[in-house]
Amino acid sequence: MNDLYKKIGLTLAPLGLLLTLNAQSFELLEDYATISQLRDVNGVSVADYDQDGDLDIFLVSIYRFEANNPQTWSRLLQNNGENGFEDVTETAQLLVENKTIRRGWMGDRMGASWGDYDNDGYPDLFLSNDGGDELWRNKGAGTFENVTEKAGVQGCSDCYSSNGLWWDYDLDGDLDLYVSDWLRVNRMHENQGDGTFLDVSQQSGLADTSKTWTSIPLDVNQDLLPDLYIVNDFGPNKLMLNQGDGTFQEKTTIYGLEDVGDGMGVDICDYNNDGHFDIYVTNIFRHEPNPFFVNNGQNRFINLAKPMGIDNTGWGWGARFFDADHDMDEDLYVVNGMNLSAGRGDKNVFFENTGTRFIDISANLGVDNAKQARGLEVFDYDLDGDLDMIVGNRAGKQSFYHNNLLENNATATNWLQIKLIGTISNRDALGAVVKISCDNQTYFRHYSGANLMGQSIKPIHYGLANHDRVDEIEVTWPNGVKEYFNSVAANQVVKLIEEEGSSESSLNIISSIDQRLAANIQVFPNPFINQLSLEIQGIPAENIKFRLTNIAGQTIVEYQKRIAQNGTIRLEFSENNLPNGLYFYSVISSLGTKTGTIIKHH
Repeated sequence: MNDLYKKIGLTLAPLGLLLTLNAQSFELLEDYATISQLRDVNGVSVADYDQDGDLDIFLVSIYRFEANNPQTWSRLLQNNGENGFEDVTETAQLLVENKTIRRGWMGDRMGASWGDYDNDGYPDLFLSNDGGDELWRNKGAGTFENVTEKAGVQGCSDCYSSNGLWWDYDLDGDLDLYVSDWLRVNRMHENQGDGTFLDVSQQSGLADTSKTWTSIPLDVNQDLLPDLYIVNDFGPNKLMLNQGDGTFQEKTTIYGLEDVGDGMGVDICDYNNDGHFDIYVTNIFRHEPNPFFVNNGQNRFINLAKPMGIDNTGWGWGARFFDADHDMDEDLYVVNGMNLSAGRGDKNVFFENTGTRFIDISANLGVDNAKQARGLEVFDYDLDGDLDMIVGNRAGKQSFYHNNLLENNATATNWLQIKLIGTISNRDALGAVVKISCDNQTYFRHYSGANLMGQSIKPIHYGLANHDRVDEIEVTWPNGVKEYFNSVAANQVVKLIEEEGSSESSLNIISSIDQRLAANIQVFPNPFINQLSLEIQGIPAENIKFRLTNIAGQTIVEYQKRIAQNGTIRLEFSENNLPNGLYFYSVISSLGTKTGTIIKHH
């Protein structure tokens, strides 16, 4: 056992607790505007739908919509800063009856997932229901339009859609949609780029027939392709490995990710800051303990939930890792609740990350209520730099907690929030990985926004303890390209824009790529079938080398061409026998090397 811990970097030193969180850290806002008055909710998600700089909330009512019963309305709550939240559901034109919704055992309506599927800068909204699903396009003027049937993502009358996941599974720069179905078959919708989606469930291999609650994307084998971990009720979870040709293969056992419990929620973290992402799943403890799959960095996960102290959360549902106390590691909050008899329910649990294990301090924080919770989100609603919590309670009012860390803690509690803007990748860079460096230590975040019964678009948050700046930010965009930003001051929100190397705080990019090279070379089309073109403009006279390699690092094509100063050339080649999949290209000149990913597909 000691050898096992050594392999994953877990220390067995005696535990000394110095908890920075205290009884005053979270305040339950019982009378906070509209939020705390609403009740009976499944999914909870946030996004800046109106692009005014703060995060708005969507709450999913468990009931079918009835025009004369406001308690059945799902709600869009606009964040108005110091003036609280305003219910704008009607003005946003989101109050339309869906007559295909049925009476579901766990609720008639389930989840709300934000994703900018048309890359116009305004988050769109997918609603998963018992019966027909809904896709609402954000028109950018405070209103939405129902484009479900036009887009082709309406599901079916006897589907029981529990969750929608926006992700760019084929790395073509737009968001695709995977729908978890608790009753029928999971559905994979490929974004066609024209406002419509193609059902590729069967040919992709993602038409799972288990009772799925949710799923989360993660590159488990570090080949820069997003894989998918599917969380199932009444059956085993599944790891689906992306083959790079539009198909997936089930590889759960090989990677040690087996879980046969009643899987509900899931979240990803790097609890020990080793650069390898770990996976936590909530189960029903009396059937099967929660697993915490710790990545050993060698394509293998080890379940360390019990020694880490997070295997038992009762009947677990939503879970979120986040740095609640700004001590530079991620804590864990799990919401629970299935009242098995009158007056009985499992309590929500808050675990403090001590570096060696997690400690339950829920009662001290006052966040251990038992209200049959389902959804959960953490976000900085008041823009004060720490993360607050909202819990969707199925049988009662919502629980909205304000984090008072910065107000009550005299010690250093610096922070940084990072908003990513994709230009080649999808607009909100879902699937990106961010690494920061402080005093020769590195800290990682995986960004998908995915959660149980919801998906959010929000800044990536880092607590910085006593650091007044970050030495370097490394962003690995979804397409695998890395960019670097240096010397970033703490206690601000920064916007990092793909390929521009800039932000709202005028950060300087560190890169081996001269910006003339980055801007003046285009490799297209992507995906390609048999021919690639390389167009070069405005580069000084010299030899240009083009190299194409596969995911194993083997060179497939290498081409060298002399160009004239300020010339424009186009290099074309045909590779009829080139297998479908993901490839890496390099364009090499005296100005530097531009790299990227490209997909062969027909």
